[in-house]
Amino acid sequence: MTQRTMFDAKCTSCGKECAVPFKPTAGKPVYCRECFSKHREKLQETASKTVSPAVGKEGWARRRDNGHVRKSEDDVGAFSRFTYAP
Repeated sequence: MTQRTMFDAKCTSCGKECAVPFKPTAGKPVYCRECFSKHREKLQETASKTVSPAVGKEGWARRRDNGHVRKSEDDVGAFSRFTYAP
């Protein structure tokens, strides 16, 4: 197994020095292990309250038309009188 390169950083939440497996980017928060798990729990709680199951990815997967808009019979009839002439 290869060893992962770790980068030194300072936790945005508690200010503790920590090591993270990615290069920190200016303007983006970096969390230590403890703060990350707390932050993640808060995000999951918020997401579960605001998103209904039908709106999420599973809802799109169950649709028969895969999210594509189907033309109705009226739409097709309205455009049938126009013809393409090169």
